[in-house]
Amino acid sequence: MPIKIKRKNGEITRYKNAEYIPLFYFFPKSLLDHCGTLPFQISRYPYELFTDWKQIELIESNQFALLMYDAFHYLVWEYMGLNVGREIYSGDHPAWKFSHAPSFWIKTMQDEGVLPPIESLVNDIQPTTFFGFVSDEYVDAVLKDIVPKTMERFGMNEILAVVKEHQCFEDFDYRYSQQKNDFKNSYYHKKTKHPMVSLEAFQEDYKNNHDGAEWDKADDCIDLEGDITAKVDVERFMATLSEKDRQILELRVEGFTYQEIADKVGYKTHSAVKKRIDKIGRIFQEQTNTDIGFE
Repeated sequence: MPIKIKRKNGEITRYKNAEYIPLFYFFPKSLLDHCGTLPFQISRYPYELFTDWKQIELIESNQFALLMYDAFHYLVWEYMGLNVGREIYSGDHPAWKFSHAPSFWIKTMQDEGVLPPIESLVNDIQPTTFFGFVSDEYVDAVLKDIVPKTMERFGMNEILAVVKEHQCFEDFDYRYSQQKNDFKNSYYHKKTKHPMVSLEAFQEDYKNNHDGAEWDKADDCIDLEGDITAKVDVERFMATLSEKDRQILELRVEGFTYQEIADKVGYKTHSAVKKRIDKIGRIFQEQTNTDIGFE
């Protein structure tokens, strides 16, 4: 239930970002030292966060929300078992999104008794109650216990396993990384099923194996029968697909990213879209006896 406060004009409305207050007091000073001046403008007396309008404005600011997202992401990432740096993945990657969603983690931390319910700060806190900084050792011990429990609770391990199996370019940050380069090489290696040679090398090889005869390249544009057959195959196959599968393929052909398609058709992750497209591609290959690069 959202926390509400009475405004200066007498109106009672939701106290924006109040649900993050217990988590804010969990952050160690060693982390907040790298987060600018805002963390040190917020009172360590929680009573003031509900009675002082200057403090309330700080809590309700967009800067405070961003602080909570980014600081917790920085704090929790190394405990998620990913074995890669935070800069490797893009904002579309489920691990990145999950680590930037404090609400999931707060739920587990409150159920485990690590954080107090926000209601207790509202109803039971005294004006003289002071929250000092927790130690790095305490935070480390808590996260080693809480992170695996939270990931299991929300099925994060299963999601990451699917993402790892069906990686795509959108998983990676725009900057160079060895992981991104390895994926790129693997991707093109799988797509190129036959060795690539130059036209000149092919013509020379043909001449050597055909008693000096020149290779005469056929004009692809006159293969009218092949073009018509291929078009019919595609149309017949599309007619067998569900409405959602057709929509996915049409959006991809129009140039939408996996994440944009996921948002439009209601999938939770872009990896689920890629997995579905791969499956459709394999079915098409089987039905038409063609090889278009799907394994």
